[in-house]
Amino acid sequence: MIDLQDIITTKRELLSRETYSRSPINYSAGMAEDQKERYIQYFAEQNQDLRLTSDAMKLVLEDFMAQMKDLKDQVSSMESKHADLENRLSEEHKLLKSAERKIKSLQERLDYAHQERFGDRRQKIQSKAKTSDSDRWKEKDDYDGTDDTLRTDSVGHAPSQEVKESSKKERDLSNRPDGYKRMGVVGEAIEHPSDLTKFPGRIIERRMVRVFSFRTFLMEECFEMVHYAEPGKKPKWGYFPSEGHPEVVTNIEGTKASPEFLQAIAYEVYVKNVTFGLLHQWLTDMGMTISKNTLRNWLKKGKTYLDELVCVLKSIALEKDSIVNCDETWCKVRKYDHYKKCYIWVLVNKARKTAIFFYENGSRGRDVLTDFLGDAELKSIMSDGYNAYVFIGNELKSGRFKDTVHQVCMSHAKNKFVKASNQGSEPNAERFSEILKEFFMRDRKYDDAGLTPKERFQERQSLATKELLIELRSLLDSELTKDSEFRSQYYKKLSII
Repeated sequence: MIDLQDIITTKRELLSRETYSRSPINYSAGMAEDQKERYIQYFAEQNQDLRLTSDAMKLVLEDFMAQMKDLKDQVSSMESKHADLENRLSEEHKLLKSAERKIKSLQERLDYAHQERFGDRRQKIQSKAKTSDSDRWKEKDDYDGTDDTLRTDSVGHAPSQEVKESSKKERDLSNRPDGYKRMGVVGEAIEHPSDLTKFPGRIIERRMVRVFSFRTFLMEECFEMVHYAEPGKKPKWGYFPSEGHPEVVTNIEGTKASPEFLQAIAYEVYVKNVTFGLLHQWLTDMGMTISKNTLRNWLKKGKTYLDELVCVLKSIALEKDSIVNCDETWCKVRKYDHYKKCYIWVLVNKARKTAIFFYENGSRGRDVLTDFLGDAELKSIMSDGYNAYVFIGNELKSGRFKDTVHQVCMSHAKNKFVKASNQGSEPNAERFSEILKEFFMRDRKYDDAGLTPKERFQERQSLATKELLIELRSLLDSELTKDSEFRSQYYKKLSII
């Protein structure tokens, strides 16, 4: 290819040179006619060969240029593919770095979980530094009977009683309480005194011996109903209690069970997971005649009244602009012949001293909470960091609760920072946990001091508490300014503190 280019360039240079006329050389002078004809014929054949060679070279050049064009297209395509591969390689490299960071974080969490599950949690006592034993035979040789040669460094000085007691207290790892509560039952005890006339001799001492007995019994109460008629009115039934008797008939409407009886069988069935067969057998053994279906109907009847009670409690707990706390936990629920892990929720309104437990098919989804809250216009909801609460205060996820402030529980936040500090040795996480721990320690001091709510409020507004809040807010602002991929969304919710 390079030689052909040189030939073409050289030819163009030769053609571009200036020409000048000169007398041609007559090479055929003195030749015979037949020689001239042969000479002309020879040059004609040479010219024909050169023309054919030139045409062939043109065809070869055209094929070569076509191949060069195809090669250029292929090179261009390869360059574009190479650029795409470089972009993909860069993206894969970024994903690999992100995956490595996630693997590191997960490995730290796994190590921490293994330490929490399988680690040795026994308290270890640091052994005392061993003192070098003195050579008693050498001391004997050095002693010559005078006071100056008497060594006292090997003499065991008996520690004082106070030191012994303090060291013993530090080594006591049994976590025994300072004092013990005596056993007892609320209410007056039934006393069984001795007959002093039956003693055969002199009485030295008398004391009561405590014995606890458990008695469960059924009692049938009969209320006398009177069928009476007032002048001008239809006859009707009524209960008119005598002095010292219940004011009303103590039964749930539609049943013959008192509220205490219905509460007892509901506790046996729904809390202790007692089957209706065992419950019926238990009541039968205590002398009651009743059928299993009657027990079921009584519980259904009680449920209707309980639902009405829950509606009343909801109207109290979910008042407008209320501040509530919410949480959920797992529980075992009996499903015919097996047990299933389900979840139960609780909502607490401390201002109204109301707590409501609710359960919907054992689900832990946020639909359980949204269905329970309904159209309530709450001021704030405090909860842990579970994902079911992320819709609170987020207009994009929920239009009903966009004006409700979501507060994160400080105790759960402290535990998160403690976990981050233990796993990643983050100094900021450790400082967060220390500040939150200080808040709880101050509240314990208020409890021990027996402060009134007003005094507690004044202490919480003190300068020392405000300094901690200012430091906590500065740490939060500093963390929020950083662009972190793994930052929790609850950092912003902590700024509400």
